[in-house]
Amino acid sequence: MTWTAAGLHRYPAKTFTWSQADAPKADAPKAAPALIVIRNKVYDISGDFVSWHPGGAVALSQVGYEASGAFEAFHDAKAWTLLSKYYVGDLAASEIVPPTPFLQDIQKLRTLVKQKGWDKASKAYYAAKFFSNMAILGISLLLLAKFGKTVAGTAVSSLFMALFWQQSGWLAHDFLHHQVFKNRAINNALGYFIGNVCQGFSVAWWKNKHCTHHSTTNIHSRDPDIDTLPYLAWSEHALEGFADIGEHQAAEFLVKYQPILYFPLLTFARLTWAIQSLLWSAKPKSERTFPTLPLVERVTLVAHYAWLVTAIYFFSTPVLGFFWISLAQLLCGIFLASVFSLNHNGMPVYSVQDAQKMEFYEISIRTGRNVDPTHFNNWFTGGLNYQIEHHMFPTIPRNNLKYVAPIVEDICKRHNIPYHTTSFGAGMVEVVARLGSIARLAHKMKLE
Repeated sequence: MTWTAAGLHRYPAKTFTWSQADAPKADAPKAAPALIVIRNKVYDISGDFVSWHPGGAVALSQVGYEASGAFEAFHDAKAWTLLSKYYVGDLAASEIVPPTPFLQDIQKLRTLVKQKGWDKASKAYYAAKFFSNMAILGISLLLLAKFGKTVAGTAVSSLFMALFWQQSGWLAHDFLHHQVFKNRAINNALGYFIGNVCQGFSVAWWKNKHCTHHSTTNIHSRDPDIDTLPYLAWSEHALEGFADIGEHQAAEFLVKYQPILYFPLLTFARLTWAIQSLLWSAKPKSERTFPTLPLVERVTLVAHYAWLVTAIYFFSTPVLGFFWISLAQLLCGIFLASVFSLNHNGMPVYSVQDAQKMEFYEISIRTGRNVDPTHFNNWFTGGLNYQIEHHMFPTIPRNNLKYVAPIVEDICKRHNIPYHTTSFGAGMVEVVARLGSIARLAHKMKLE
């Protein structure tokens, strides 16, 4: 029998077929194994695994998949020791698929990244990012202090606050992807300060959502970032969800006019996420599927709203203060969501079945859209304009992705895998065009 951290396993180590390692059916018992395959070895991550796993239930998104790419993209060498405790067997020899030439090239690139030190962060670079971001906050509060009793001054202050929140999001993103320090506790601590206190988004809520997105990018019914019905439909797969929506007519209206409604909807993105974040933090322990520090989460989120209210109390009036926060929320919604939209929206969306036929790295490339690396784009997007490379190597610091990008593009050319780069404006046109094509398809389906 095989011993794991969860206790004595239900069966001895053995060989498995892919059909045995597939995701359990909906009517499967709760005690059913949850098997993932990594480098032809099979691991059972059922039981208490998600209660301590830093990514929580995100790991379950890889059940039934060849999860080697996703595992190595997110974990360091220490994780292999922990994973070995959940080993239950191997893929049968007849089930093993040799690595493709594409995957062999990606593994060579991973080795090159280590050799060149591209996975190591410049502390000076991130210190400059941190202090320049705090300077944006200082400008916003200074404007509020000097001109907070006027509409124009308050509006300009809101603009800088929106930029501060957006840039805080990118900075927290880098720390929470463990790009900056080897010590994860330091990364997490700075993530809580920048993410919760400065930006006002729960770290645990964000990690659960974002890590799931990384592991199931643009996979229908799996990726939370494209689960936007009844407001927006990004693929023909999503149209199947109409039947499950109570306000059927409202959903049809929104999708029909989604190319027009898209930008107005973006303004509410930050506010929606802030509310979701608060609701997540208020969940009782029994409902959490992600390891979290509930007291830290709640205290730091309270601190966020406390400093906002304090700024209004000293520098503004109740009415103009409400205007200040509201306008900053709406502007930041546009700043954040426009970047998120460019990353993947309008790119191919795959069914679970189709995704299982592809490597993790290939999915990362096919579903990602890079944006031209101008100085403005690099700053405004927080380095996420190298979206393809970020998804392939999420722990590489943003300022080193420029070294990896031309190599990835060359690999794609050699293996006939589409690699998409565009300008910021052209990317937005592609996003809206995709919404339009789905709206027309929805109308056609209704007529038929």
